Amino acid sequence: MQAQILKGDLLNEAHLKVTTETIKEITPFGIRLEANLAGDVVGPTYSGRDATTLSFFLRTDGTFDWEGKAIDTTKEGDMIIATSYGTGRMAGPTTSKSEGETIFATQSPKLSWLNNKKCRLEGTGDMVTGDTHVKVIAL
Repeated sequence: MQAQILKGDLLNEAHLKVTTETIKEITPFGIRLEANLAGDVVGPTYSGRDATTLSFFLRTDGTFDWEGKAIDTTKEGDMIIATSYGTGRMAGPTTSKSEGETIFATQSPKLSWLNNKKCRLEGTGDMVTGDTHVKVIAL
């Protein structure tokens, strides 16, 4: 059964913490990084645990491009995967703001309406604490 989700509706929010970071490459133009994050996803669509891997290219001007892969698992045993991409910028000395799009896939009959659903992502992060907050909004 498909939930009644309209454009602009909040599907869920993720509260994540960086668990590992790897510097992949340093160039005169910027740094290529990879980060693994884990935390909780909560919302009207589903709630559960999230594991995400993000790849960044952080330019010397403070802007960045990113790509992500995530697995969400609910308490009921449903698994949702997401692939995403976007852009961002440093918003302060240690904080960042980002935006992008994600697309979902699942084998869960209950959440099958999410398959191929595109959503907007809005995120903030703190490079010192490793805390990340992401809102997932229906397109």
